[in-house]
Amino acid sequence: MLAAVGPGIVVTGSVIGSGEMINTPTQAAKFGFVLLWAVLVSCVIKYFLQVEIARYCLVENRSTFQALNAIPGPKFRGTIWIAWVYMVGYVLVMLVVVGIIGSLGGLMNTLWPLAESPERSGQIWGGLCCLLGLVLLWQGLYPRLETLVTLLVAGFSLSVGVGVFLIQGTEYRISGEELLSGLTFSLGPDRQAAGFAVISLMGALGVAANEMFMYPYWILEKGYREHLGDPADPQWPARARHWINTIRLDAGLALLVTTIVTAAFYLLGAAVLFRRGEVPQGLAVVEQISSVYTKSYGEWSSLIFFVGAFCTLFSTLVVVVAASGRMWADFISSIGLLNRDDPRAIRRCHQVVQVVWMAGLYTAFLTLNIGPVTSIIVGHFILGGFLTPLLMFCIVWMAFHTDKRVRMGRATAVALIASVAVIVACVAIGGWHALAALRA
Repeated sequence: MLAAVGPGIVVTGSVIGSGEMINTPTQAAKFGFVLLWAVLVSCVIKYFLQVEIARYCLVENRSTFQALNAIPGPKFRGTIWIAWVYMVGYVLVMLVVVGIIGSLGGLMNTLWPLAESPERSGQIWGGLCCLLGLVLLWQGLYPRLETLVTLLVAGFSLSVGVGVFLIQGTEYRISGEELLSGLTFSLGPDRQAAGFAVISLMGALGVAANEMFMYPYWILEKGYREHLGDPADPQWPARARHWINTIRLDAGLALLVTTIVTAAFYLLGAAVLFRRGEVPQGLAVVEQISSVYTKSYGEWSSLIFFVGAFCTLFSTLVVVVAASGRMWADFISSIGLLNRDDPRAIRRCHQVVQVVWMAGLYTAFLTLNIGPVTSIIVGHFILGGFLTPLLMFCIVWMAFHTDKRVRMGRATAVALIASVAVIVACVAIGGWHALAALRA
């Protein structure tokens, strides 16, 4: 089972960059320790949703769009209306990746300016990072992608965790009282702004809607389905249960890594940025956030942080574009414009979509006059307030329509429904205060 772990790490690579590296410390800089509970809930609460969409797609041998098309409802070109709506939302959420390209460009400009204007230098570096990502993705080999992301995430995750311990020996040490203040489920004095932040964190942290949507692709490419055999075989249920348990382990390990790194980064942001009154913004956002390292390790650590930050942000860019190729190929197949049984055609579609998608993202970075932080936080707000609830209810339907022989047990069903209730409550409360802020 441990040897089969991997898809969850790929998913982690796609969320740990923009959510944990940019959004989390930015919200910590604004609100201090008070929203620590929202960070932890956002990470943990989606575990059962992730497992159930993977269970359904694995057992029923369906891609994500094939799974959605099994849900009753109006269809256009053989594809459920939910899928069409989701793809519109998916395009809007790419604001997050546009912000990542800007963050990468600003980071590299700090290390090695390529033009007199920081803005122009950031644009050049952003383009070079996009080009490097396409080169790495061109072969489309899953094992290579998994290894790359694992290495990129591992080093940065370890350094963030150590930073929390080291900062206790500085003037920015975190007290037990401050830690407990973040676990009171409070929104703090600025409830309206905090409501917006909660929804953004719900969309950014842990396994967000897009990562849940893409998880079955990585499960299938890893080869889990190949081991199940014929459903008519008397031994099929036992084999299916084994691979479902592997999914639980894979998702659980990814959850553990993501939660620890996210909580650590939030605590560092609250301890350093909030106390100093510094809210990251602009192309130099990564350089500003680096103070959470320099105050822990010393000024010498800024270079190490930049290397780790590049690895984390770049892994997110690579995984999102790779997943977009698979997602769009699946969608195009679903509407009848591509034969999903032709491996060569599918792979060619992956490559074409990845090139077009990366070019479109870079063009949006050049043309949209939105700072990286704003772009990322708004994109995560759309994820948390729109796409996550939409996909969440679809996953619940799938969970109760999985093959009865390997369907979830009662305890899991209760946990799944409880997760849905918590997410709905967080989005509803956060949305109420966010709307109040807009009306004001």
